[in-house]
Amino acid sequence: MPKAKKLKSGSWNVTVFSHIEDGKRKYESFTAPTKNEALLMAAEFKAGKKRKAQCDLTVGEALDGYIRAKDGVLSPSTIRGYDKMRRNNYGSIEKKKIRSLTSEDVQLFISDLATKHSARTVSNVYGLLRPAVALYDPEKSFRVTLPAKTKKRPVSASSEDVAALLQEASPAVKIRVGLAICGIRRGEMCALCYEDITDGVAHIHRDMVESKDNKWILKDIPKTSGSDRFVKLPPAVLELIGTGSGRIVKCKPPAVTASFIRLRNRCGIDKRLHDMRGFFASSAAILGIPKIYLADMGGWERDSRVIEAVYQGNMDKMTELYSDQMASYLDNIVKGAENKDSVTEKPKNAKQNAKHK
Repeated sequence: MPKAKKLKSGSWNVTVFSHIEDGKRKYESFTAPTKNEALLMAAEFKAGKKRKAQCDLTVGEALDGYIRAKDGVLSPSTIRGYDKMRRNNYGSIEKKKIRSLTSEDVQLFISDLATKHSARTVSNVYGLLRPAVALYDPEKSFRVTLPAKTKKRPVSASSEDVAALLQEASPAVKIRVGLAICGIRRGEMCALCYEDITDGVAHIHRDMVESKDNKWILKDIPKTSGSDRFVKLPPAVLELIGTGSGRIVKCKPPAVTASFIRLRNRCGIDKRLHDMRGFFASSAAILGIPKIYLADMGGWERDSRVIEAVYQGNMDKMTELYSDQMASYLDNIVKGAENKDSVTEKPKNAKQNAKHK
């Protein structure tokens, strides 16, 4: 912290180190009528000097620094995803200085990336670049256009699909499918223990995730996360699970996926394991369970776009059902009005109206 000195003239002076030139330390001097003004001028100089040094970082250095800063705050799988994205996508701009990076540079980078990857991947790559640059140069902003994402209407597994898979599955795989249709993710089912189930209700509070060094580890789900939840298991699923101790699914997530792929190929059903979780969500939509409760039951954020997509995906079925209900309701109103008119004629004038009163 620089110190301010009062001069004989009554003004105040602050001296701040600037740089080294020819082996000698160079200083900047700031003089102002008041002590606070002099200190402010010195502080602004130091802040500008620091910002200039930060802006001399390359894009690659900014990305590395951002990922390091987020390590320990974000999940290991997210950091691992950032590292992979960092290695594979920024080669054309990673050596460019932040201070000279323009919107045109970023747009050309995005356009080139869009010829090789999906719109979602391009969005994710830019989604890492933007905050990494902003961390070191908050005033830097870009005006770019991202490729439009293809809107896909989700088609969840049907009850017939689920029944066919359960009939064909081995006892171990049947448990995994049963847990998946209850809205439990594969990492969550791999971390679920018999001790987590009480009176038919499973406490989902751990996840099995891949760490930065590619090792599968158990991680507690934060209490503040919607993923920490209680899931009521159907009696049939509880019967599949049985009793025991320790982990119910005694393998790692990749093995869960691989076993499901073998099962669905035998059944000739083109669905993913995650579509079983989608079946849980679409079933809730068909049953008319409000979105806010579905979010809590399935561990989604209450304003999740996934919830909206699930409900939108079932719109055709629900539209037909509600259309029938609405037509029936209006039919009853019309019939009721006609019956009423046939029994009682409406008064023709005010005097007749008064008599009726």
